[in-house]
Amino acid sequence: MSNDIKFDFANNSIATAYDQVLVPLLFEPWTTRLITENKPWSGKYVLDLACGTGAVTKQLLNHVTCKGKVFALDLNEEMLAINKKKFEELGCEDVIEFIHASAEKIPIEDNTLDTVICQQGFQFFPDKHKAAREIYRILNKGGELVISTWLPVSECEIFGTLCETLEEIEEKELSQLMRIPFDYMQKDELKTVFTKAGFNTIKIEKQSMNLHLPEGVNQALAFVYGTPIGPKLKALPLEKQEKFKEIFTKKLNRFDKNNFGEMAAYILKTQK
Repeated sequence: MSNDIKFDFANNSIATAYDQVLVPLLFEPWTTRLITENKPWSGKYVLDLACGTGAVTKQLLNHVTCKGKVFALDLNEEMLAINKKKFEELGCEDVIEFIHASAEKIPIEDNTLDTVICQQGFQFFPDKHKAAREIYRILNKGGELVISTWLPVSECEIFGTLCETLEEIEEKELSQLMRIPFDYMQKDELKTVFTKAGFNTIKIEKQSMNLHLPEGVNQALAFVYGTPIGPKLKALPLEKQEKFKEIFTKKLNRFDKNNFGEMAAYILKTQK
């Protein structure tokens, strides 16, 4: 993968589309499962690392109670602003703190947190080893870490279909771009990073969920246009856009009604 090909979230329209399309359709169901399977949260001090527009932040606030606190950290100002705006009118100042910072230099004191949770963000960090060491530093002894990262597009079917379509219309660079959250964080690498950071007992399991889009094919099209490559898709020549929609829609017919295949993720759990 070329070093020049990068996901770009630093655009308000991308952050807004992410929040309005991808969060409710893709991230919220996974968040609910992640939060439910890692209870209890009451009274805990928790970092939502790479919090984005707040899928995890929102559910954490419903669980930590007034005795706990949520720290929501992201390097992307546009994503963080959307997240912060959601809670401005709720009077949550005592239980939430928003932090604009890098995962490689977290402005939280040593041995402060009970849990760090990072849903689909770790694979984007430029220096994963440094980020893992920072996570280790800020956790209390016995503190818990929960990380989720996607499996390759071959196991996240709608994105595999999207990449196939892009390659068929000779947009290989866009296909490469779309693969970034999926194809470049393998299980062994994930374990090695956290082992070197100081974590000992590391468990990684594969989880799968169906992607349900209740409005069918039209919603599937809106879904892919809601990804960070959406603006680049819209910038394609009109003729190529129509060809993309035709091929992609035809490929979607292999799925069953409103279920557009499986999404699969690695869930890493460990303690300091």
